Amino acid sequence: MTHSIMPGRHHHAHEGPGPVARGTHLPAGHAPRSTWAVPVVGGVVLGLFAIFLASNNGYSVAAAVLIGVVAGLIAMAAGYALLHERNTMITEVRAAAFGALFGGSMGFLHSLSGGTVLRSTGIGLLTGIGMGLASYYVFYWHEHRADM
Repeated sequence: MTHSIMPGRHHHAHEGPGPVARGTHLPAGHAPRSTWAVPVVGGVVLGLFAIFLASNNGYSVAAAVLIGVVAGLIAMAAGYALLHERNTMITEVRAAAFGALFGGSMGFLHSLSGGTVLRSTGIGLLTGIGMGLASYYVFYWHEHRADM
């Protein structure tokens, strides 16, 4: 049996980067609902949890709200950019980007809960690696399920 990317074998998953075949485009100005809904929900949840952690760990209410709002907006913007551009990235880069966003968020939340910089960095790194590996597995499986 030859490998799926050998000459003579053609699979749509190998036409271009990402799970969408080259030439498949959404109509201009019409992004899928998940492109904006998932980052908004994720940013709101992250922001509310950041407010909760900051207010329970010595920050004033105004400072906790400011931290939560800024963290939520940054997470929303990064998540939207990542989901909007996901079809232009190869599997490995896309998985690393999802891992970096998740790991950075978890490390930040752990630092708000009173963890040391080293421990927060370690938690962010470990959760980011875990999310990156899980994302890579899911993306790879979806792109190559026709070969199985």
